[in-house]
Amino acid sequence: MSIGNRHSIARWYYYITPLFILLDYMLGINVRVNVLDSTPLYKNLYYGFCILCGVGMYIAPRYSTIVALSESTINFMMTILGLFLPYVQHLYTDDVLSADWEVAGALGIERIVNLVLAGSVAIFVFRQSIRTIGETFGYTKTTSNHSQQSDAD
Repeated sequence: MSIGNRHSIARWYYYITPLFILLDYMLGINVRVNVLDSTPLYKNLYYGFCILCGVGMYIAPRYSTIVALSESTINFMMTILGLFLPYVQHLYTDDVLSADWEVAGALGIERIVNLVLAGSVAIFVFRQSIRTIGETFGYTKTTSNHSQQSDAD
């Protein structure tokens, strides 16, 4: 296994999960699972899941793209739902103008950072998994360019 394979950005995202936990509980800065702040049990379970993902990536690095893609997609979807469900719920009230619009505070900086972080990792891992699948099945750019040249001849 190459050093770049062992130490990719996606793996480090999970390896530093204890740092995210310390930021959350010591400084009150939650940028990893901000949507679960109102449910501490689920937040702690999710942090445990992220730590297990990091351990699994360290033990079996060949499955790291699958693990990272699954977890970051779950986190991204939870963040999207956490951001937009309060707005959608207020759209279906009888009188929208007199509705309690305290949900406007739901779009805080921590939630935006969480959304960008989870979305970036999901996109990065998705692109990395496509490349890995391409290499597994023998597709590379040099092979593609060579076959295009032979087709033109």
